[in-house]
Amino acid sequence: MDFPWDPVDQPVEPSAPAAWSGRGVLQASLSCAGWLLLIPAWWLAGTPLLVGSFVGWWISLLAALFAVLVSIAAILIACARGSWGVAVVSLCLAAAAFVVVSRQDSQVYPVDYRYRLHRAALTELVEGYRAGRLDGALTLPADIRSLCPSGFAYAGPTVLFVQLWQNWRAESGTGLAYFAEPPTAQTTVTTAEGDNGHPQREVGDGWWWVA
Repeated sequence: MDFPWDPVDQPVEPSAPAAWSGRGVLQASLSCAGWLLLIPAWWLAGTPLLVGSFVGWWISLLAALFAVLVSIAAILIACARGSWGVAVVSLCLAAAAFVVVSRQDSQVYPVDYRYRLHRAALTELVEGYRAGRLDGALTLPADIRSLCPSGFAYAGPTVLFVQLWQNWRAESGTGLAYFAEPPTAQTTVTTAEGDNGHPQREVGDGWWWVA
């Protein structure tokens, strides 16, 4: 017999995991698990067998795509379960990983592959430079514009530079430089309107990757 003052069992809603709980930490960790995969993927794409190849580029691209999808899935699952703390932590981790990756543009799209793809056009550019026909800001031919989307390229007394990438405020950039004389560790090249870089390594035919 039930009395009005007797407690009645009510179904208990499952509580959402807190961000600091073991389950919450696991969910948040999943949001950056895909980004950790980029480390071995980039290492594999940078091996002598694959560096500069189309296969190496696809490995890097697919790894980056997987990282994005895993992060989005982890955030959406946390939101669907009402785990707002986990969602916020996951979003912060994904944003931090995106900032790191965005600064490594030349690794996501290998410099060697881009150079080899435009090697013939770059050779013609060097011939014009050595013949003294190029000076100051350059208007690049159509077959090099895909290599340099910003159009930032110039020829100086000691260097011919073609930009590969720059951030949206032109504060940082990377590119390919051809030097009239072999560069040193102290050689400085203007890589964007607000940035200077140094030669990192030679990619072929006198062209150096500058960052």
